[in-house]
Amino acid sequence: MKFYSAAVALFAIGAIALPTTEVEKRASVNSGALDLIAELEGFRSNFYTDTVGHQAIGYGHDCPANGDCGSINAPITKAEGKKLLAKDIDTYESCVCKLDNAADLNANQYGALVSFAYNSGCGGVKTYWHTAMSEKNFKGICEALPNTNTLNGMLNNRRKAEGNFCSKATDKKSGC
Repeated sequence: MKFYSAAVALFAIGAIALPTTEVEKRASVNSGALDLIAELEGFRSNFYTDTVGHQAIGYGHDCPANGDCGSINAPITKAEGKKLLAKDIDTYESCVCKLDNAADLNANQYGALVSFAYNSGCGGVKTYWHTAMSEKNFKGICEALPNTNTLNGMLNNRRKAEGNFCSKATDKKSGC
């Protein structure tokens, strides 16, 4: 019985420590931002060729970039697509958190920038927002989003939605 109690105690300590460590490593977008990105990307249950010629599925999951085309059995469900999306945005969350003053963003500003990065790449988010982030001009970012990197109007609706989400007040922090 002593062994069982000790094992349970050790397991409990490990179970408590592991999630804390994981949370410290990653600043997750809130569910509203994840839903925004999913809506803006659109869902496809079968493989398709994206705008850069890569095989993709779900909410813009780039199979060659992730090296997992062979392990995905199409068609996939929206739930499977959301899991791929949540995994994929880790990279973009990380690049937004590397921007100056990212820890001072609120959760919605952070989510809007992660959406922008998911669409424009980490280089794009740094190129367009480096100065504003250095100056902590978060309101200016939200106001400028609707007119930034719209690809001659093709992304107007996406950028407007990101700008609106960015401007939505919240007391929650980014987690960076």
